Amino acid sequence: MLLAVLVAYPAAAGDRLVALVTIVGSTGWLLLALGLVGRWPLVLVWGLAAFGAEYALFLRLRGGSVDARAPYVAAALLLVTELAFLSIGRGQGSAERGLVARTVVATTAAVGGAALVGGLLLVASGSASAGLAVEGAGVAAAVLAVAFLVRVAARPRS
Repeated sequence: MLLAVLVAYPAAAGDRLVALVTIVGSTGWLLLALGLVGRWPLVLVWGLAAFGAEYALFLRLRGGSVDARAPYVAAALLLVTELAFLSIGRGQGSAERGLVARTVVATTAAVGGAALVGGLLLVASGSASAGLAVEGAGVAAAVLAVAFLVRVAARPRS
């Protein structure tokens, strides 16, 4: 799915710097593959960052209004990230059924939640005309989201 979405970016960006968007996306694929094969989390992170950079570059080159596909791209990127890190984090043994079920439910909820929240923010941004107050609330929400993610990531695993 992500491949189809990523392949559509350069064509939709028009003729402006298509090669650059393609190079950034191809670098992302290369780094993701290297990270998966070598089980190197840092290389995976750089590959996933390249996908984000590719989408940001696509949006910048496209110009105009907000991309209606942004919630789907966010959900797909989250899914790929979760699956990539699950694939390199797995040890030699097999996981318990309960753990696998909780992981599937949590990943599904996170991806669905990302798409839902992204869609709601997309609708809110299109209908909001309050100016600075809405902008400040958006910045505060982004800071709180990052703080929450840092808190969850810093939790000790047992």
